[in-house]
Amino acid sequence: MIRGTTRVAAVLGWPVTHTKSPALLNAAFAATSTDAVLVPMGVPPADLAAAVAGLRAIRMLGASVTVPHKLAVMPLCDELSASARAVGAVNCLQLEDDRLVGHNTDEGGFLDGLLGAGFDLKGKRAVILGAGGAARAVAYGLRGGRAIEVIARQPATVSWAVAWPWTAENLRDTFARADVVIDTTPVGLESGSTEDAWLDALPLDALRPGAWVASLIYHRRPGLLERAAKRGHVTLDGRAMLLHQGARAFTSWTGQPAPLAAMRNALDASIGT
Repeated sequence: MIRGTTRVAAVLGWPVTHTKSPALLNAAFAATSTDAVLVPMGVPPADLAAAVAGLRAIRMLGASVTVPHKLAVMPLCDELSASARAVGAVNCLQLEDDRLVGHNTDEGGFLDGLLGAGFDLKGKRAVILGAGGAARAVAYGLRGGRAIEVIARQPATVSWAVAWPWTAENLRDTFARADVVIDTTPVGLESGSTEDAWLDALPLDALRPGAWVASLIYHRRPGLLERAAKRGHVTLDGRAMLLHQGARAFTSWTGQPAPLAAMRNALDASIGT
């Protein structure tokens, strides 16, 4: 029920019709009897500064930030968390008194999801496919002495991990020593010949039997995970990261532990699984 006391949170993006954040966060508010609501707000890039100023004015509870605003919102913040500075992107806004703090919950969300699925990080080696903002967030989440290797089309642009050119030889070499392979590329967003050709070039046969395979895609079961599962590998899709980054946002806004079970059920229902 919306009342005069209800605090407003938002998800800012352009477009924003695809977002699952309202289902996720509103389930959390309901499960904890928090008098708040999260609404999607489609904000054209030229209007982002005005939108953020408006959210300040109404004393928003918080905001999630999605594409294409994760970089552009950074200079609109009064303060950036360590994770936001390290990743170079903001996906969560928190209002502390009159100061707007930008966070990045993607990095911790991926790590929480991996640990929650039962992956033991100690002494493990991760191979990340892709070198965009999502890859950087994953790498930052996996920091702390763990070996991280990146396979990228332009490895010279990667300063935050060991990076190799995207070649058949490098793919096979890194897969052979990987404990987990994490796909951060957009290739699996839609099925088709492009995805099939890309999958055929990935040397899944080089993976050790106990290796895990993860994807950040959550709206469909990507072909990479289908093929890896058929070979006996444990797989993890993007719902784990989405769930846990939302949980971190909820806690930063409310100070309460996130009701993960309620959030997971709402997310699964919104995706249709």
